[in-house]
Amino acid sequence: MELFKYLSTLTAYEPQIRLLIDLIPEFVVLKDGKGRWLITNKLVLNSYDMGEDYPYQGKTDRELMELFPGHRHNFMFNIDTDEMAWEKGETVQIEKSFQTPDGVTRTWEVMKTPIFDENGNRSHLVIVSREITNRKKAEEALKISESNYRLIAENMKDILITVDHKGIITYLSPSFEKITGYLIKDYINQDALVFMKYIHPNDCEFIQQTYRELIFEGEKFQSNYEYQFLKKDGQYIWLEANLNTIYGENGELEKLVLVARDIIQRKKHQTQLETMAYYDHLTDIPNRRFFMDKLSHEIVKAAKSAQLLALMYLDVDHFKDINDTMGHDTGDQLLIQLARRIQHIIRDSDVLARIGGDEFAILLPDLTSAAQAKVIGDRIVNKLKEPWHIEGNTFQTTSSIGIALYPQSGTSPQVLLRNADESLYKAKAKGRAQIHFYSE
Repeated sequence: MELFKYLSTLTAYEPQIRLLIDLIPEFVVLKDGKGRWLITNKLVLNSYDMGEDYPYQGKTDRELMELFPGHRHNFMFNIDTDEMAWEKGETVQIEKSFQTPDGVTRTWEVMKTPIFDENGNRSHLVIVSREITNRKKAEEALKISESNYRLIAENMKDILITVDHKGIITYLSPSFEKITGYLIKDYINQDALVFMKYIHPNDCEFIQQTYRELIFEGEKFQSNYEYQFLKKDGQYIWLEANLNTIYGENGELEKLVLVARDIIQRKKHQTQLETMAYYDHLTDIPNRRFFMDKLSHEIVKAAKSAQLLALMYLDVDHFKDINDTMGHDTGDQLLIQLARRIQHIIRDSDVLARIGGDEFAILLPDLTSAAQAKVIGDRIVNKLKEPWHIEGNTFQTTSSIGIALYPQSGTSPQVLLRNADESLYKAKAKGRAQIHFYSE
């Protein structure tokens, strides 16, 4: 039943989500906590010979393996590495090589990120894979000879930098100029530390520490990391770097090889996906998931500061009648305008979220008394009595508010939300446009 509800919701937004992820030049798969595929993009479907319209949603890798036995090895790889990510409890990075339908063996870098719900149960698994065949070939060529890798390096889109054992830059690929705007000739034969002034302050300490360990302490190293780099035009871009150390037969460091690519588009897509996951598509305010995460965070803060925290719960009286008589477009516009009215009343530190339907919740942190919540609640109730002018209609509505206080009315997000909801119904019982504080 839970999967059916999720897929029903997903279907409503599938065209927008599919358009977004199909633009991403990487393999993208979202699974639920039981390993069932929820959404993916065309690249993945084509690689498994499924076809762009294949009904994969709700199927596990084991089920798909029975339907597409030619890809059994890949599905078994998925099952094993999915479990690895769940057990580790954080993002894992894996390399995977397989033969594509065109007969070419390609290498992919797979990032698997597990997401747990507020109770620590498995919720979703986000899988993003990108092809690194060219990069792997470039790295292997570097180990053979300078002459072999130079041709590859100068025709790849990624930035390639080599640094000798003394920390001197010996090579920069042409893509360095295209991406950063700086001239290669200004940096060849310079100490690699010259680039530190372009690293964002948030990332600089880590980069410097890594560099010291490689050059001065002889640490063997191979890793991926992301950082922000200042371009010549004054704008920061995101780079993802793969750093390798190459040693000679005598065991001494010969060179560092860094391959970096511009991932600003991926960051933008990531932000868009996060927005879709945490914000309500209609009102553009936080959704229930965001609200519960924020509530948990604020409860911890309130416990340490010994301050009050209030949770308000409200809805629109007779909202169904408005939808039935004036149409759902009017109902949607009412919810949008209602959210805007409330946002103009609450403080910058407060959080308004749409919980579902016409139900909204408001988080009021850092209170010194219940009276503060009462004042804000009265302003909201009175503001929501004012006439609405929507789609050529002028009408009025009322809203009551239920309020639960931390810690008096509960000490967990679930209990506070439940008690605020219960208080809302008691407020309605007293008459419309009322406020009621929860009490045992």
